[in-house]
Parts: sequence; structure tokens; C-alpha cells
Amino acid sequence: MRILEELFTTISEFRKYAPYAESNVTFDQLNSSAISAKKQMVIILTKDVYTDLTADEGELKEALRLAMANLTMAKQLIFDVVSKRKDDVDIYKHEQESMRRSYIENYYNAMDTVIQLLDNSQTVPSWKETRYKKMLDVLKIKSTEEFDMLYTIDMSYLFFFRTIPIQSEALDDGISAYFERAEKKEEVLRLLKRCLAKQTIAIALRRFDILDFPSTIRNLFEDSKVMRYGTQEQERLLALSDSLLEEVKRELANIDLLLSTDSSGSVDTNTSFNRPDDIIMLMPC
Repeated sequence: MRILEELFTTISEFRKYAPYAESNVTFDQLNSSAISAKKQMVIILTKDVYTDLTADEGELKEALRLAMANLTMAKQLIFDVVSKRKDDVDIYKHEQESMRRSYIENYYNAMDTVIQLLDNSQTVPSWKETRYKKMLDVLKIKSTEEFDMLYTIDMSYLFFFRTIPIQSEALDDGISAYFERAEKKEEVLRLLKRCLAKQTIAIALRRFDILDFPSTIRNLFEDSKVMRYGTQEQERLLALSDSLLEEVKRELANIDLLLSTDSSGSVDTNTSFNRPDDIIMLMPC
């Protein structure tokens, strides 16, 4: 089955959504890349939601078309470069990288729109039944807006949804115990949520490609330039991850102190548990 025909009637229509797609390309030539693109999108949207959106004729389908076209071209780019080089047409590495970055950025922007519209719409009930939406019920940071207030992610709905399993992992790593102790202490809960957001980002830095991050985070790295240097980029990713984890560790220590302080402001120590009836005997030197 030709995947692109689910969303586009002609190759001319496809080219409206994908800048610089060749005029002589066919759906058959793009099909393998489109299959890979659909699989990546269905991981977030699920098959049922994707199918429902292909039947839509409004803003949601337009955003889905934009996402599919650009992700397909991002995956197809390397094959186009090889083909051109066989025809003695040179494509410089920085040009190839710039095109890929542009396609990926267009894809992420489109998917942000898709997820935002799904969250604010009641027309696609299958969205509420997806695994990621159900996972939000037991998480502490439940929306893109809330996460963005804790740690800036450029209001990226796609990035937030991709980090839902990571947020669950961060909670399982020990932060959930702090939330239980801080129940009904709003000021402490706010600090804990910021720690949770930072730890989620720190884990994501070790799992995702830098192109998967919002521009605010991407711009900290060599990838903000045209050329990418794999080893150096990886070292800086790990360094930022370690820095965030250290911040979380220090902040949790402060939170631990706050939670160990009673309403009078005193801190629990070993001596604070002494009772009047305790008999304390001092031995002579």
C-alpha cells in the first residue's frame, strides 16, 4: 500500500507541504520513507487516531499532512543525495544537514499543532484512549503548559508527550517518595515539580538525538551551527545531563530539609527525640 495516498491525492499536492521535493518524484519512490515516517508518528498518535485523522477534512488533517510530508522528505534525503551524486551532481554536507534540519523542524512544528489540536478538541475521542494520555493520570506534570513553566521547552507538545514515559521513570527513581511526604504543601510541591522536570530533561538528553529537542535546548549545542560534530556534541549532551542531575540532587537535599522541619521551624535531629523521662547518665572522665 502506498502510504502517502492516504493523505495526498497527487504528488503536486504533496509538494505543497514539502519544500524542494523533486517535481518528477513519485509516491512509489517515496513509499519506503513514508512507511518509516508513519511508524514514527503512530508511536505517539496510535494507529486508531492516525486513521481517524486521515478521514478528517479540517485543520487537523492539514497539520498531519505537513508532518507526514516533511518527515518523509527528511528520511528520503539521503537517498536523493546518493542519486544526485551518481548523476555527478554535488551536494555539500552542510547543505544536506541544513535541509534535514529544516524538514525535521517543520515536522516537529506540525506535530506540535496536531497534538495541541487533539488536546483541545472533542472530535477525536480515540485520542483520550491512547497509552500516553492514560499515563498522564498518574503523573505529576500533566500538561505541556505546566512543564514549560517549570523548564522551558518552547511549548512543544510533541516533546512533552515523548517524555511522558521518561517522567514516569524519573518518579520511579525516587522522586515519588518526596511527593508523598510533601502532600498538601504547595510551596514544596512546586519545587518538587521543577526537580522532576529537570530530571526528565536530564534523562532525555541521554536518550534522544539533539534534533529531537526544542530549539531552546538545541541552541546550547554545536547543532545550532550548520555542521555537527558527533563526539563533541555527545560530550556536551552528557555534560548538561550531569549538570541537571547535580542540580536536582542539591535541590532535593534542600527539600528534604524543608520536609524535616516542623511548623516551629526547628529541624529534627537525634536530640530532638529525647523524652523527659529519659535517664541520661554521664560517666566521669
